[in-house]
Amino acid sequence: MSFLAKIFRRCTYPALDLRHPQTVALSKRLRDLHAMPISTEEEGKTWYAVAQKLEETIHIEYSEIYDSLPHEISHYLVDADIRAKDPGYTKYQEGLLAELLFDRKEEANQQPQQQRP
Repeated sequence: MSFLAKIFRRCTYPALDLRHPQTVALSKRLRDLHAMPISTEEEGKTWYAVAQKLEETIHIEYSEIYDSLPHEISHYLVDADIRAKDPGYTKYQEGLLAELLFDRKEEANQQPQQQRP
């Protein structure tokens, strides 16, 4: 399914199985990306290079779960510059993608590591 079809489809998408091996693998890649610093121009370029590679291959590498992925992942992969400037937007995106960005093994009251602006 194309990116635009995912955004504009009217039917509800299948629930994302958080225990599926591809979901677990994608979650780890997103957590690793989320932990990367973006405070300097060079760090930002590196972050975007890694994010772009994921964006280009997500539909292939995670084909079994792709139709269940929230389209907010696409926004997350291109909005690091906004998150670096706007803590509110960072919190908003982290909230939308919390199940994928944060390790479920962490204690519920433990605050996940934030990206450095």
